[in-house]
Amino acid sequence: MVKKIIISRFNNIAAILQNNKIQEIIPINKTYQVNDIYIGIVQKIFSSINAAFIKISNHGKSGFIHVNDIKHLKKNRYVNHINDILTINQKILVQIIKEPTPNKGPRLTTNINLYGKYTILMPFCNTIYISHKIYDHNERIHLHSLAILLKPSMMGILIRSSAEGKTTKAIIDDLNYLKKQWYSIEKITLCSPSPNLIYKEKNLIQKIIRDYYKFNLDNIIIDSEDGLQQIQYCIQKWNCKKNTRIQLYKKNECILEHFDIIKNISKALQTKVKLSSGGHLIIESNEALTVIDVNSGSFNKSDNSKEAILRTNFYAAIEIAYQLQIRNINGVIIVDFIDMLSQQDQLQLLEHFTKLLQLDYAKPQIVQLSELGLVELTRRRRRQSLEELFNNEKNTYLQIYRTYYPEQNKTNVNISKYLKNKNIQSLFFNKKFKKRIITNYKSKNHPTDLFFKDFIYFNNKHTIHLLNPKKNYIIPFIIYSITFKKK
Repeated sequence: MVKKIIISRFNNIAAILQNNKIQEIIPINKTYQVNDIYIGIVQKIFSSINAAFIKISNHGKSGFIHVNDIKHLKKNRYVNHINDILTINQKILVQIIKEPTPNKGPRLTTNINLYGKYTILMPFCNTIYISHKIYDHNERIHLHSLAILLKPSMMGILIRSSAEGKTTKAIIDDLNYLKKQWYSIEKITLCSPSPNLIYKEKNLIQKIIRDYYKFNLDNIIIDSEDGLQQIQYCIQKWNCKKNTRIQLYKKNECILEHFDIIKNISKALQTKVKLSSGGHLIIESNEALTVIDVNSGSFNKSDNSKEAILRTNFYAAIEIAYQLQIRNINGVIIVDFIDMLSQQDQLQLLEHFTKLLQLDYAKPQIVQLSELGLVELTRRRRRQSLEELFNNEKNTYLQIYRTYYPEQNKTNVNISKYLKNKNIQSLFFNKKFKKRIITNYKSKNHPTDLFFKDFIYFNNKHTIHLLNPKKNYIIPFIIYSITFKKK
């Protein structure tokens, strides 16, 4: 199966495609994001539930932390009450482990983890772990012996599955990078006011290469030359095997439109999902619960109604497993399959559905099949769902324009109106000036280079490039300070 990653450097978003079908959307969130590190202030303590609210920003929501997530702050192992550990207005260094919902703040922990390509550094955990995904006994012994030699004093280390078969030098370099990162965080924390952001993963490309660059990846396509150089740098830094083809996307059309990513995101935000069998799903999500209803629709391939129902449920299970992953639906999920009277058919469906869910990175767990025929399952939450990212007016990551479709009495999202294209053809400010200023206009034509077609010269030193906004960041200040002086 062909697997590739499409990266839009201009939108700070990526998509994993398998056989040209989107499997996962990877954004960089401008607000609270998993693995962000903050220095916060204890705002409220709720002794009845052994938890506290931590103020980590002057504008955003406060974070929630439970006593089980502040183990290293305990004075001794017999202290289990939060009042004995935290006090009001106490400063505390925390990391986000779950992103916020529309009505709840992020989930926090004091057990800081710094993620590398091959290792994870745990500054407040004096232990060694080897990934359970490494099955070879000799390799586990080798990596454990290496970890004993490399482990920093009073710190913990976890060897990731990607370290299997890698050279000792690559693992050492990766750990040294994380140690320097932690020492830098310590220095910033000492001199930083609170509450304040200490560390944030802003580099989408580094995140992609670190977490998704694997041996089964065929292709990476990116729409930025700088991004292409960053990919090559990260591959060289982590000594990755160059088994993946890296391409630069050069077409004028937005890369997200070219690979139908915008179209697929729009479909994933709709309530109704059509099945290839002729039936359809109705997906309705709330903050704590998602309900999925399976309808047979026009499915009539078999004269046997019992067989038709089972086949429809099988097709629906395939689509539900896919929708859970692309929409990143979290929490409690209830699936209402078409009723089946035969227990054997129910068992076949559950076995089929369980195998499909095993391919999901979030590892959903089927709880039970209720007496009403409802399949109950849970899916671990870390990142925000697709609907929270694209369909939430309060979210600062994406502000999407909405359009209405006459055939549906519901709001739909037009992604393409928000997502940027690299070929922006106008200036980015709309200031009106009363005085008329005469400027010299000069035109140069270079058919091979899109970014040097037109120029406007305000003077010999300062130029506005209409087709290259990156060069225009300083222009408004120059205009106000030099060109448009009050006489």
